[in-house]
Amino acid sequence: MRRLCTVVFLLGLLGLLVMPVAPAGADPIVEPESIPTSCHIGAPNVTVGDRVRLRIEVSSNSNIPEVGTVELAISTASARQSARLAARGVVWTKTIRYEGTPVVVVGPKLPRGQYRVTMAFEPDNEAFIPCHNAARFRVGAGGDTGGEDDDNPNLPNTGGPERWPLFVGLALLVAGSGLVGGSRRFRGAAHVTGSHRTALP
Repeated sequence: MRRLCTVVFLLGLLGLLVMPVAPAGADPIVEPESIPTSCHIGAPNVTVGDRVRLRIEVSSNSNIPEVGTVELAISTASARQSARLAARGVVWTKTIRYEGTPVVVVGPKLPRGQYRVTMAFEPDNEAFIPCHNAARFRVGAGGDTGGEDDDNPNLPNTGGPERWPLFVGLALLVAGSGLVGGSRRFRGAAHVTGSHRTALP
């Protein structure tokens, strides 16, 4: 009888020990993973008087559309400074909605100089991780140049190299070639004429 009670007691104790472990064999709760995103911004150089055009895109390794808000900012920059120290003063900002497809944003008209544009994406879906990026562009010659050459402000902008010296040089070269050829023909003819005359009695 004692042995039976002991066996029953041990089986009950073993059951208590096994019961808390049983749920561990069930399927674990899957938490949504964080999906990294990548910000891409294209900022081509523009001429003075034209508006800046920025092409922005957000991508990820997911089939879920990257929807959210994009913050854009353009600041002045120095060509001699690194990207981290380039920002001096913000001259333009804009907030747009991003719906998962590339967007071209038309910016302002800017004076001649070096600029830096920054992009920051804030997703609506918490599964995505925000991203940011930056690019540099230049507003240079063309349009309203202010009468100055883009590379050397001390020289006037004439609109391109003068071509008339090239044409004059080519004309002189052709004329010189003609004179040389004519002179050789004239000397050859005179020599032949002189030879025939000496042959006569």
